[in-house]
Amino acid sequence: MRLLIVLLALYSGLSFATPSHAGKITSVLSGPVYGDKLFIKVEGSLIKKPSCHTNTNFDYVLDTSTAAGDKYMSLILTAYASGKSVTITGYDGCSIYTGVTNFRSINLKQ
Repeated sequence: MRLLIVLLALYSGLSFATPSHAGKITSVLSGPVYGDKLFIKVEGSLIKKPSCHTNTNFDYVLDTSTAAGDKYMSLILTAYASGKSVTITGYDGCSIYTGVTNFRSINLKQ
């Protein structure tokens, strides 16, 4: 039983160890020079910033070349255009674009 409690405590701690932001999207960037990448900037500071994250202009990068990436891009642009607050999380890595945290999820708020 103790082992189960310890494992649950460790697991729940790991779920909060992902990079995240809460606020409005302040900037998005895309273009031919970046290929299928969409860069996202959110107001405030990145929480739990990965050590690989060195870019000061953008917080997250999304690969839009997949069907899922294309759908996330629509949500991101909708949130940006409407000025709605969001919570964005990232993965603990910068493999899509060097120096920028990989996008994981977005939660749009009323």
